[in-house]
Amino acid sequence: MSFFPLRGSRGESGPATNRRLTPAAMTAWIVVAACCAAAAVVAVLALQTRIPFSDLTRDPLAIMGKKGAPHLGLLSNLGALVWCTTAAVCAFSALRLALGREARRQSVFLFVAAAFTSLLLFDDLFMLHENLRLRVAWGELALFAVYGGCTLYYGFAFRGVLRQLGFFAPLLAVCLLATSVAVDVSKLTATTSAVWPWVLEDGSKFVGLVVWAAFHIRAAWILEAAAGAPAPQPSRQLQ
Repeated sequence: MSFFPLRGSRGESGPATNRRLTPAAMTAWIVVAACCAAAAVVAVLALQTRIPFSDLTRDPLAIMGKKGAPHLGLLSNLGALVWCTTAAVCAFSALRLALGREARRQSVFLFVAAAFTSLLLFDDLFMLHENLRLRVAWGELALFAVYGGCTLYYGFAFRGVLRQLGFFAPLLAVCLLATSVAVDVSKLTATTSAVWPWVLEDGSKFVGLVVWAAFHIRAAWILEAAAGAPAPQPSRQLQ
């Protein structure tokens, strides 16, 4: 068994005069090359910013040392996992629907949902709007305006698909996430030592993103089942 199997000019495995990589092996090499390129970019970034390379590669809790604890950022980390799962499911289902000809609109809907969810994931994971708040005047509000515009486009452009799937869940998710944004912008957490502003901000965000995830994962399942999405053809050489 080979991790990078070869096949001959006729597609058979084993020794051949004209050898070439199978699609599975080619995919593996592309992934390895992309990861090496990412590591090189991180190394250059460390050199340019004079940030220790280990600070860019290790877990934040490991960098904090004794000050860190496994429970720090628990809800935020769970939220990032939910964002990531939603984006992956939507992207995979969109690719499957794109193989057919009768579900192109549904495929685009899931692609847009995956892209928008990925944007929210990166914001949540790397604290984009918090960093913009510190570095650019009105940067945080501008980013929130972009999110609002994306949400309006999502709702208007795919109103037909949403009408088929139901408006309640995505509308509820948007309202909960908007509540979290409103509390963040109003600086309620900075004006009081009470715990309820944090519960309102982070709790509404977590519930909102879970509702968003549940709706889109269910939507991907329903749209695939309705379209009878064809399965991709595997390579002949699977060993």
